[in-house]
Formats: sequence, C-alpha cells, structure tokens
Amino acid sequence: MRRIDPGRQRQGRTGAGFMRVLVTGAGDYLGRRLLEALRRDLPPESRILGIDRASQPPIDGVTCLCVDPFDAGRLAAAVLDFDPTLVFHLAALASVAQSSETPSYAWRADLLGTLNLAEALAKSGATLVFLSASVVYGEAFRIRPRPDESVTPRPDTISGRTKTACEYILRDVLANAGVKHLVLRPSNYIGPGQAETFVVASLAGQIARIERGLAPPCLEVGDLSAGRDFFDVADFTAACIRVAERLADLPNGGIYNVGSGTVTPVSGILNGLRDMTEATFTVRVVSDRVRDKSTRAEGCDPAAFMAATDWKPVIPLTESLSSILAEARARLG
Repeated sequence: MRRIDPGRQRQGRTGAGFMRVLVTGAGDYLGRRLLEALRRDLPPESRILGIDRASQPPIDGVTCLCVDPFDAGRLAAAVLDFDPTLVFHLAALASVAQSSETPSYAWRADLLGTLNLAEALAKSGATLVFLSASVVYGEAFRIRPRPDESVTPRPDTISGRTKTACEYILRDVLANAGVKHLVLRPSNYIGPGQAETFVVASLAGQIARIERGLAPPCLEVGDLSAGRDFFDVADFTAACIRVAERLADLPNGGIYNVGSGTVTPVSGILNGLRDMTEATFTVRVVSDRVRDKSTRAEGCDPAAFMAATDWKPVIPLTESLSSILAEARARLG
C-alpha cells in the first residue's frame, strides 16, 4: 500500500498539511480495520476520530468517541468540535440478512444516521465518502452481472433500498450546502474476523468446528450456485486510503464501484476451503440460509475507480480464504 506523501498534501492534494479524518461505524468490522489503515498510512501528524454507538477498545493514535448517530445534537457537536477535513460514513447495517430481519431498524439506522450526519456536515468544509454497496443494482444484475456506474440501480432488497435512499439524501442535502461528497459501492469484501452472518466466514467457522470435533461432519449451506464478487477487506481499506490520497482529483458526487471484477460462485469458495482442510464432511442445503432472488451473479465493474485512482486489488482469493480459515481455527484455541 502506498503511503500518502505529506509534502504533496501541503501542495494542495488535500488542501492541508495534514488530515483530520472522521470515521462513523468505528466499531463495525470494516470501521475498525479502516481506522487501523488510516493510522498506518496517513501522515503521522494527521488526526483520526472514530465514532460509534458503543464504547470501543482503544487503537493507538486514534481517538474514539461514543456517539449515537440518532442523536443529531450530539453528532453535530462531535463534528463541530473535531472539524474534519474528510469523513468516511460507514455506520449502517452491513448484512443484507440483518436488514431483511429487522426492516424498521434498518431504515432508521441507515437513513436517520445519514441524514443527521449530512446536516452536521452541511455546516463544515469536510468531504464525505459514503459507503454504499453494489447491492443497490438489484434486479439490474439479471441483465448485467457486472454492472458499471452507468447502470441505474434497481434495488430489490431492504439493504439495497436503504443504501440507494442514502445516496439521494446526500446528493440533495450536501449539494445544496456546497459540500463535496463521493459514493463507493463495494462488492463483497471478506477477511478474518468477519461475523458468520456472512457466507465465507460461516463456511470457515463450520469447517473449523468440524476439524475440532465440535460439530457433526455436515456443512450447512445456502445456494451454492449464487455468484458474488469477493475481495479482501485489506484491499478495500487500501481503496479508501487511495481515495484520501486522490481526493482533490475525484469529482464531487462521483460514484464508484469497488471490487475485483470477478464473480465467483459460492461453490467455488466452498471448494477452495475444502482444499485447505483434511476434514471430511457432507454438505446440506438449509432453507433458512437460502435468500430470495439469490440465484444469480452479482458482481461489479470497477474499471472507473481503477482508472481514477490507480488502485487494484492485490490479494488473491485463495490467500483471503486461508487467512479466514486460520482465524476461525485460532478462535477455537
């Protein structure tokens, strides 16, 4: 990962000699990893603030605040006090399944938190980077399994609809206030430590328990034919760092897909993990693991982002799977 040159920032790449970066959703899987990447790759004089609804374990070089995004006054005060130059808005329900199980909370969490943040930033000079998701394309996947940004979103899940609505909220509120914002639509980022509500972590966790004799030798799966664009979470945090590095070059309101550009069926993930274990097991499809509309390829075309930032994913899928399985084994002791 390329380090941001402080001297180049002072010459106007970011408008300041250092950056003040605010990350919402600091306690989520991606949030904590992004905070660690920012601390490692931003100039040492930069300031980093992570906010979350719950108190978080400390990260060296990062300030963490307990701020409920539903509390507009507290959020606005935190933004005003920190005076960020760049904000990564990650706070949301990351899992499509979780959003489907708690639709009312999903809408409140995503929309109210985003609206409160947008209103707080409308009075600042910060640039906002919103983490949307490739799920916004929805029904469009049936026509183009790897849509680019010219494809109109046709969300068919609660997660896709809330993300799309948030994109419109930011477009309306921040454009009217003259605040710059960007939208990233990542595909399925994966990595060690991810919750087992996500398919790769679920498969790895089950295999690790089978290896230890803690579960019967039968892997419970959903639709193995469903294809997704899986790429490593470390590659995605590198993409976020690259956004910070190229901030002045990226257009206001820019929307970018971020992913590997390759669609892999879940059966391919299972086969990759099977090759990494000596355990033998059968496979059983469980109805509550099969999502409606999931039998299709859902990828993205990240060419525009790659061209704009010179970013590309560098971690092979097999390496990601190996690290995920190793972490699942380590958790069992």
